[in-house]
Amino acid sequence: MKKSIALLSLLVVLIGGIVFQFYITALPDLERPVTIEGARFTTEAGSVSVRMVDRDGQPFTFGLRASDEFERDVFPVFYIRNPDNLPYMYWPNIGGPDERALFRFLEGWFERNVAPEVMATLAQGQGAGNRRAEELAPVYAVYSLLRERMENNVSYQ
Repeated sequence: MKKSIALLSLLVVLIGGIVFQFYITALPDLERPVTIEGARFTTEAGSVSVRMVDRDGQPFTFGLRASDEFERDVFPVFYIRNPDNLPYMYWPNIGGPDERALFRFLEGWFERNVAPEVMATLAQGQGAGNRRAEELAPVYAVYSLLRERMENNVSYQ
């Protein structure tokens, strides 16, 4: 009987851990409209931090960590599902399914929220003087890196 209780307790803890791990590493279901609360380049190397908020006020933070020591194609991307309540920074595998999900999220967001002429300005790197393009430049930096990885099927799993 004692062994059964101990085994059941262990099983409950393991299942709880798996569910918790899945929760903190999955992208949140954000309710539209999703807006940028803050986006910035954080280092001279080009690291990016973006905070978005959905209709209900749920925050979502993501970005990339740049370094002068590495090539751009291996810059790790991160996201924090719930930065206010559970600030766990998750680093998905380069080219992995979680990174693909972040790319699909950003791709859809750009399609719904950014005019084609602003996208063209961002793609050409000519956002200086255009307030909207300057605001979107950090978000576009993450999106363009992920797009390159998806187009080239880059994966370092």
